[in-house]
Amino acid sequence: MERTLHPTRRLGRLAFLFLLWILLTFRSSHTWRTGGAMLSFICLMAILLTAASLIPGATSLKLSSHGFTVRTWFRDESFRWSDVKEFRLITYRYLGFIPIRRSVGFRFSETYKRNVLRRIAGAIVSFDRILPDNFGMKAQQLVGLLESTRRQALADPAYRYAISSDPIVPE
Repeated sequence: MERTLHPTRRLGRLAFLFLLWILLTFRSSHTWRTGGAMLSFICLMAILLTAASLIPGATSLKLSSHGFTVRTWFRDESFRWSDVKEFRLITYRYLGFIPIRRSVGFRFSETYKRNVLRRIAGAIVSFDRILPDNFGMKAQQLVGLLESTRRQALADPAYRYAISSDPIVPE
């Protein structure tokens, strides 16, 4: 059982940033004296980062019977199902009550080793890590998929003997 999820393409965000950059770049010289050059530079960096994230293989989420692997900027980070306590829906709100974005976060189990600062930060925000994308699904659906896959893998009797502190090795 292995499944790989890929993010949706963000061409709309890229187009918006490009138009904003055009507006900031070709404004009057008065704008350049009041910080327009810095805003234009920041916008250009956002365009480059968004464009780089569109490269195939830059970001993905791989689910297997042993755990899951998050790939961000061509760097993999793997977690065993036994290391995760639960998956949660994280909602970002504007002014405290208007939801603007939903993501998936997760908490580590008590046996997972992490430093004191990460434990304190996790206690404050009620999650330890957050996934970089919803991978083409609604956040609530992704939480359900991850949680059901985790529970199914932990209930499998063969998994109990495969638990180890070694990193996940692809089969």
